[in-house]
Amino acid sequence: MKCWLVLLFAWVFGPLAAIAGPAVVTSGEHPGFTRLVVQFDRPVNWYMGRTLDGYELRLTDERPNYDMAKAFDLIGRSRLAAIWADPKTGDFHIGIACQCYAMPFEFRPGIVVVDLRDGVPPKGSSFEHPLDVPAPPPDPAMQTKYDGSNLAQPKVAVTPDAMLPVYDWTNLTLDHLHAVTGAPMDAAMTTLQSDGLENNPGLEALRVSLMDEIGRGASEGIVDFVKPKKSANPSSGDADPSVHIHLGETPNIIIRQKGKDHAPMSAKGAACISDVQLDIPAWGSSRPVSDQLGPERQGLTGEFDKADPDAVIRAVRFQLFLGFGAEARGLVRTFPDNLPDKVIWDSVARILDDVPDVNSAFAGMEDCDTAASLWATLATPAVLPAGNVGRAAVLRNFSALPPHLRRLLGPRLVKRFLAVNDIAVATSLRDAILRAPGDPGPEIMVMQAEMDRAFGKPGHSEARLEPLSVASGPSSGEALLALVEQRATLGQAVSFEQVQALEAYLKGRLGSADERRFQQVLVLARAASGDFDSAFAESAPMPEVRPVLWRILANAGPDSALLNHATLPLNVPPPPEAKAVASILADRMLGLGLADQAANWLSLADKVPAKLKARVALAQGNGQAALDVLMNDDSFAALTIKAAALQTLNDHKAAADIFAQLGKTREQMSALDQTQVWEVIAKDGSDPWKAVASVVSPLEGNKADTAKELAPNMSATEGPLARNKALVQDSSATRDAIATLLNSVKIPDP
Repeated sequence: MKCWLVLLFAWVFGPLAAIAGPAVVTSGEHPGFTRLVVQFDRPVNWYMGRTLDGYELRLTDERPNYDMAKAFDLIGRSRLAAIWADPKTGDFHIGIACQCYAMPFEFRPGIVVVDLRDGVPPKGSSFEHPLDVPAPPPDPAMQTKYDGSNLAQPKVAVTPDAMLPVYDWTNLTLDHLHAVTGAPMDAAMTTLQSDGLENNPGLEALRVSLMDEIGRGASEGIVDFVKPKKSANPSSGDADPSVHIHLGETPNIIIRQKGKDHAPMSAKGAACISDVQLDIPAWGSSRPVSDQLGPERQGLTGEFDKADPDAVIRAVRFQLFLGFGAEARGLVRTFPDNLPDKVIWDSVARILDDVPDVNSAFAGMEDCDTAASLWATLATPAVLPAGNVGRAAVLRNFSALPPHLRRLLGPRLVKRFLAVNDIAVATSLRDAILRAPGDPGPEIMVMQAEMDRAFGKPGHSEARLEPLSVASGPSSGEALLALVEQRATLGQAVSFEQVQALEAYLKGRLGSADERRFQQVLVLARAASGDFDSAFAESAPMPEVRPVLWRILANAGPDSALLNHATLPLNVPPPPEAKAVASILADRMLGLGLADQAANWLSLADKVPAKLKARVALAQGNGQAALDVLMNDDSFAALTIKAAALQTLNDHKAAADIFAQLGKTREQMSALDQTQVWEVIAKDGSDPWKAVASVVSPLEGNKADTAKELAPNMSATEGPLARNKALVQDSSATRDAIATLLNSVKIPDP
């Protein structure tokens, strides 16, 4: 019976075990490239090659279902045109719509990243060749092409014809050698050397690949060769064990010291602090703090009140695990024994308390492949990892932190990566925070509001910040600060009550690291509330805030504030910090009738709209300059300006022709009346002028009709009396026409 149950279980659940989970496809935009991330549920063996319309990603051991629902959430189609899974082979296809190339790499096992970079691919790139690896057997499940907006029919795979052979770098790793031989590393290397490494034909692919890759990297400037330094002891004959290599942003390159432990190195050649020294998750547990606090602080001193180094180390590490930086530093000062890592602990403690550390132990380690990268990024706000190795280390070690430290440190990290528009890393950090169970707290809500703003969703951001800004608690000040800054920079109004609240928060932060931030936002809040006089006065010692202040004035300031702060002596150039909105200020000055002020502001702008430049020239009486600026522009607005410029040059007939082309009949008639060409006015003029012009200069073909209209009862045989009567009638008609013309002109108000 048991055998039958086992067989039944294997028959039912066996096939399910072989089915891989969905491979989630996400993406992100970066300057110069679009990133596509495929997250498998397990490590995979993958290849990538060229197709006629893009690239294909092929797995050799399984066929996952690709979840492409979120692939186009954050990107457009300037580089990535479409993605789909071939229904016959299961290969994942990437269609491109640009002059770009794919550069794939494995971020970590199970996560394949494909960067679509602008330009031409590097010479000799193996990803530019079609694949010739046999595809997996067909699957009846059908997956369709997905371009972010619709589902189309499956696309037929392009048949590959060739692919250059590449060396499998996992074939001969140090760890692999150690596992195979079961002997120490030195013994393993000695065995290989004794077998004749230099003549081993199986390593020919390795030699060729090394020569090709290093040579290509050197020619492209991403690999620098540095001559090893001599040892400090010349008699030893040993060279400096450091290896100095610059690899740009090449992923998954780990630079290590030569030596027994192969310690990781920073990009500048210094040794990185190891993961063992920063294994903070192991310095505590998930048990209640009250259960751990006593045992972890027990036995700090022994006989004769002498400190026990092991107990001190355990206590300091536990305080750092809890996030108590000041308490950890206090323990180190209280027990000043020669503790090996006290410099590291001091830097970690300062980071936890957000205290500046001018002599950080993590200086220059932001690109290390250890936890030092995370703490170096937190220690120096202005420095972030330059390559993928450092970013991966930050994400990996941040995710390993206990939940309370993720919530404490996460908002700082997210803000720094958002500041450089690294949305992908910021999103991963946020997800690592939100994975922790329980209420994330108001600080995380403020962080999510900042991410909403970065994603272009200010409404979502304001909805999060509004209730937090009026709630009680330590985060209300940060929420109000973020809310007011967002509203001010978007040109929205800020209430007087919010300005008063910011003033109160600023008083409580005098002398702190946050004082400057609250001062800056308070200046913007005053401007957004309409108090531009106070805003400009208080912004004098803060030049970094003045560009935003000028933008608020240009976009939302009243005319009175504009006249007070943007009206300049004509011999004084406009302030450079208003350069971004100089054209807007010029336009508003022109609307107020201040043409010379508008011209002065235009002198500051980088790119002046042609129509605005023509309008300013026209307002200054230079019609010819306006015509020259708009010479080749036949848009409706440009033609209107041209017609006005022609009128200033007394070319009313040409102006009337333009008004007729635009369908502006009233302006056309007005310009035509200015020509004083009575024959034309009698034919095409407006009604009051047309009647008078017909009397003054009747049309050649209508003279008889005009005479008949003036004296309809007069015949050719009638005598002088009838003709005189007709003249009287003609005079009366002329008088009526002139009276009608005079009455059509409104008398101006006194």
